[in-house]
Amino acid sequence: MHRKLSFTIAEGLIYWRTHRIMELCDYLTANVLEPMFTRAGGNWNRRFMDFFTFDNSCSPLEPTGTIRFAVPPLFAGNVGELETAITQELAKLRIKTGPFQYERDPVLQTVHTILITITENPTALAAPPDVNMSHTRGCVVLRDLLGYQRVNGRYEFTADDLVKRVSSVTEDKIAACTASPVKSSEGLRRTPSPASMKAVRRCLDEVRQFALWALNHNHPKLAAV
Repeated sequence: MHRKLSFTIAEGLIYWRTHRIMELCDYLTANVLEPMFTRAGGNWNRRFMDFFTFDNSCSPLEPTGTIRFAVPPLFAGNVGELETAITQELAKLRIKTGPFQYERDPVLQTVHTILITITENPTALAAPPDVNMSHTRGCVVLRDLLGYQRVNGRYEFTADDLVKRVSSVTEDKIAACTASPVKSSEGLRRTPSPASMKAVRRCLDEVRQFALWALNHNHPKLAAV
């Protein structure tokens, strides 16, 4: 499986993708739980802190659905505080929910899971376009075709320059970058792969859409890591 290249804002801003249930879980983890653990003096290791997950009844790729929040033992007696913090964070994004529901311990009757039903998620309309590109394909597109060099493991570029460079890519350049040796009666010849050319065209279009989104949202500097 190829590791995906991640396109981000380069100015040090954290742009949270919250337009899908699975990404909203990450947002709530970072903005609700991490600060609470810090204030309480608790140890935090994200690898073992999978408290916000999506319910199997919904698609994690949709903007609405149900989030399951397993109450950390450290905050077992602070359900009200947790709910308030969650509600405030969702309100910042203008995300609406149904009434919170609870799953309780059958013996102690304490709340061990809170079910949060997301009914409206307007961030889906403002989300940056996805760029699905592996690191291998990134070398072809960003380095070979667009002329960017990776420094310290990341590519950096401005949104307007990215749009200009993508617009200047010709079919001949794409063909040259996707050509591979093919044996024929005349010997080895470098022949463009139609499948690879199609994949590169898709990547270029997605990169262009991401750059245009960044320009429209006043994010001039971008990076890919």
